[in-house]
Amino acid sequence: MPLVQQLIKKKTKRWSPDMVSDPIQESLLKLIEEKKKALKPKKKTAKLKDAPASNVINIMDALRESVADELKSRKSG
Repeated sequence: MPLVQQLIKKKTKRWSPDMVSDPIQESLLKLIEEKKKALKPKKKTAKLKDAPASNVINIMDALRESVADELKSRKSG
């Protein structure tokens, strides 16, 4: 029995988190980091800044302006 006890004492180490590896947790953390990177807004490219102005208008702004012009013409006339 003393031989077994000596062998156990020789092989015994203090537990450390470095001794344990969890592949599932590692893959989940990697997946979470990839998702975070995918959700970050991308920077606008220079192409968008140099693009020519389009003829698209905001219909609500046009409607408000039209109504305001109509009210002004009624008040003055």
